[in-house]
Parts: sequence; structure tokens; C-alpha cells
Amino acid sequence: MQISKWGKVLAVTAALTMFAVPASAQDEDEGPMTQGDDAKYVRVVHIKYKPGKRERAMEIIAEHFMKATEAAGTSGPLGVIHLQSGEWDSLAVWSLEGGLADLEWYRTEDNIKWWAALVEQEGGEEAAGALWAEYQSLIDESESDIGHYHATEEDEE
Repeated sequence: MQISKWGKVLAVTAALTMFAVPASAQDEDEGPMTQGDDAKYVRVVHIKYKPGKRERAMEIIAEHFMKATEAAGTSGPLGVIHLQSGEWDSLAVWSLEGGLADLEWYRTEDNIKWWAALVEQEGGEEAAGALWAEYQSLIDESESDIGHYHATEEDEE
């Protein structure tokens, strides 16, 4: 099948228009468009464990990390999904309570509280570091994505 010269021109023009329309839509009198006041930002972490290491990883999370979360009074993930298909073993969805500004920090206040609770729980910095290193050694690959959802009135309660 041959595409005529004008067909190519139209295809390129259509492609460029797709990118131009959102930019022009933001130039309204009311300022730039945003996700809206009801947008709740999240970090979605995809994790693939090394073969045969998933069970130990889940054990560390349940018996050590979740207990440290409770002791620190910090929030755990909004949800964790254990996947049966695809390339990932699990994914966790973490709330970015401060919105996208949370991404500006290497460690948040909650991260610092959680680490302090883990150190106390495990009997010192060295033991907590060894546990963290063991957990990290179980991970073959991970990836983080940032997204948002629009909160409902039920979410606000």
C-alpha cells in the first residue's frame, strides 16, 4: 500500500495537532489547567522478586516493616496487590500526602520516623541496616510511577 505525498503531510499535521491542542487549551483566561483540587497523588511501586525469594520478602514486610509502621504511627500503603500474571510480583500504592511536593524530598518526615522505629525494634542501626539490605537483596527489579486519582466525598471522610 502506498501513501500519497498529501497523505504523509496530513498524517504529520494530525500528529502535530494532537500535541498543540492541549497546550492551547491551557492558555485560557483563568490560567493554566491543573489536575483539580480533588486530585490525590500516589506513587505506584512495581516489584519483581528474585526467583524463590518472594516468600521471604513477604515475611520481612509482615513481621518487621509493618510492625515498624505501626510503632512509628506512619501510614502504610493504600493497598498492595499480589499479581498472578505479568512481569511484576506485586505492586504497592503509596499516598503522596503533600502532593507532588513530596517528590522533592530524599526522605520525608514519615520515612525518618519509620526508620527510627525499625532501628529501635531491631535493636540498633546495624541490625536494621542488615534487615533492609537483606530485603533489598531479594528484589530483582522495581519501578515507581506517579499518578493521581480524583477524590470522592467518601475519600475525604
